[in-house]
Amino acid sequence: MSKLNAEERKARDNDRFSKRVDERRVKGEDVVAYALANKKAFKFLTKSEKHSLKERQAVLLEEAKVKAQEAIKLRDEQELEKIEAAFPEEEDTKSSKS
Repeated sequence: MSKLNAEERKARDNDRFSKRVDERRVKGEDVVAYALANKKAFKFLTKSEKHSLKERQAVLLEEAKVKAQEAIKLRDEQELEKIEAAFPEEEDTKSSKS
């Protein structure tokens, strides 16, 4: 088997991705999900599929931001609980003075 140059490899890969996207489209599978998982498939989507892909990417990005914010909030709450647990005597003195 002869070695392919860069241009030939790129053409071969493009052909493969084009076929994979077409096969999924014919089977009725979600080609947008495939393109989300495999960035190289993007250029073989139709205009409406590309639009749908961008919408899904925006939703996924927003979900990731929300999860990150929740993780930070949870971490801060846990850290605050640890700090409060380290100083229990202060709470005892406050309640006895009242």
